[in-house]
Amino acid sequence: MKKTLLSLSLTAAAAVATLPSMALAMGAQDALNVITQNHHVATHGLQKQHGYWTAEAIANDGQRATVLVKDADASFTAVRKSDIGTTLPGVAQVTQALRAAGWAHVHDLELDDGFWQAEARQSLVHGEKNELVLHPQTLEVLSQVGRSGGFANQQAVLGAEQIRLALQQAGYTRVHDLDYDDGHWEAEATNLAGQSVELRLDPHTAQVLSERLDD
Repeated sequence: MKKTLLSLSLTAAAAVATLPSMALAMGAQDALNVITQNHHVATHGLQKQHGYWTAEAIANDGQRATVLVKDADASFTAVRKSDIGTTLPGVAQVTQALRAAGWAHVHDLELDDGFWQAEARQSLVHGEKNELVLHPQTLEVLSQVGRSGGFANQQAVLGAEQIRLALQQAGYTRVHDLDYDDGHWEAEATNLAGQSVELRLDPHTAQVLSERLDD
């Protein structure tokens, strides 16, 4: 029996129920206040991702840092380049922690926007590639997404085949090159007008966020 988009949404909702709850209580000004209270100024680029308010700021000693304020409890973390491998885990420590957690193959590990990001597989032969995002200090996995789906921003993420089905139900054909990148699903397809297009979709709902002609 074919799955409908409604059944996919119900499946995603059930998956969300298994994730840790988070009280999204802080506003932007609240986050700025926490950053100031922790002796950082000249804050810019404030945004919310992975359950944290993040920004660039300058500490009282003049060093630049990426700062994180947890939306659920206002806990504060400052990430400075000089801290990596000293007061904060370095590449070797993060790799070791991921392997200890069952990720046998870890690559493309980097610190980006204050979070550790990596691609990992549990098995090189049969393991599905997963995009991981980890907290820079605790190494808590904040996002884990593979072709079969996963979770990000405390919400379930649809898998590639679910995205394909949703696009087909919306009238797109020849759906191919599905890829999860930078927090969104991307795909190429043919639209109702017969045009080849590149699509960007909400990973939680499969809503098409943008459509542009394929060059």
